[in-house]
Amino acid sequence: AELRVLRRGSPEPGPGSSTSPPLLLLSTCPGAARAPRLLYSRAAEPLVGQRWEVFDVADAMRRHRREPRPPRAFCLLLRAVTGPVRSPLALRRLGFGWPGGGGSAPEERALLVVSSRTQRKESLFREMRAQARALGAALAAQPPPDPGTGTGSPRAVTAGRRRRRTALAGTRTAQGSGGGAGRGHGRRGRSRCSRKPLHVDFKELGWDDWIIAPLDYEAYHCEGVCDFPLRSHLEPTNHAIIQTLLNSMAPDAAPASCCVPARLSPISILYIDAANNVVYKQYEDMVVEACGCR
Repeated sequence: AELRVLRRGSPEPGPGSSTSPPLLLLSTCPGAARAPRLLYSRAAEPLVGQRWEVFDVADAMRRHRREPRPPRAFCLLLRAVTGPVRSPLALRRLGFGWPGGGGSAPEERALLVVSSRTQRKESLFREMRAQARALGAALAAQPPPDPGTGTGSPRAVTAGRRRRRTALAGTRTAQGSGGGAGRGHGRRGRSRCSRKPLHVDFKELGWDDWIIAPLDYEAYHCEGVCDFPLRSHLEPTNHAIIQTLLNSMAPDAAPASCCVPARLSPISILYIDAANNVVYKQYEDMVVEACGCR
């Protein structure tokens, strides 16, 4: 976990001709029964331009979570002091949060960046279902339709969501049909199993109203024939080798093995979840790196 606070070159005169630069003190917030605990003491060197001051607060967050009755909020206090007696100094004089500078825009406010790790593989389908539930709840909460069709009417409000519902319905249809999934593995073209281009555009899927980045990526897909003898670069399993051999001798005895992804890699997606939180998450198995016969 990291606390990031934007700092810009100060628009005000410096804090004086002290022999040492001011100090930034980061501590926990004082509470009714808790004294503040100092986490960091760092020199605030003169700055030209801007940068993010970054503080590692992972240990402080772990201690906060281990407390028997932790406060509802994880609160941090940043102060500045100067001189031998550590006189308080306004943070604005060091370039924090001055008008027109850091803190004036949402993207320039202090950020608490928390990373978590889970053994469970995250599924985009799970997030799609959550988005669909949130959409249904939003539609149910809307007032009765007005006679007009202006920008404030339910028709206009829901127009931007129509593509997402269509995309979700199309996804369910594709999953339910199943029969067309293997068409690319036929022998019509007689091309051998290999990786083919597949460009995914989230805007065309109707997901651009909740996926922030990337809006598109190269997913690739596997297509082609797995015939005997199987090439070593296709990394066939022993079962696939036997099945392909049987198919070459007696096609009615066993179907040909299938050309499928053998190795996949993840991509990271920045999106707005169903609770309206901005989430940056890595999703496994999103890009085909190699194809094989199985």
